[in-house]
Amino acid sequence: MEVKEKELAEDIAVMYVQAETFPQGIPDSFKKLEEIPGGLKDRHVYGISECIGNKMIYRACVKENFKGEREQIGLPTYAIPKGKYLYATLNNWRENLDKVPVLFEGFMNMPGIKKQTICLEDYISDTEMLAMVQQA
Repeated sequence: MEVKEKELAEDIAVMYVQAETFPQGIPDSFKKLEEIPGGLKDRHVYGISECIGNKMIYRACVKENFKGEREQIGLPTYAIPKGKYLYATLNNWRENLDKVPVLFEGFMNMPGIKKQTICLEDYISDTEMLAMVQQA
């Protein structure tokens, strides 16, 4: 796994659909997100895993296309925190979904990772995804 650094200069405001179960409910959360006006075409898509208490939460997310869109659609909002992240690129991610948890487990064993950080999936394209965790 080749690890690189990336900085998010500002928080990223997204709207999301939370998976009902983890990890089984993840595909359904993206299917529900596709039902928003305009679907996911030409949108920046993210996935966020987070441990809250002893429960894993997953949010399928998109960045809004215009200011106020989140309020119009009525989905909950989340702010992906700005800061420095470590990331690894996963090519052909649709065929390699089984590698996503392996990437994040590898990050969690590295020094300098922020405690209680989110695991961020940044879907760059139909084939390229960045697996990201925030640095301390």
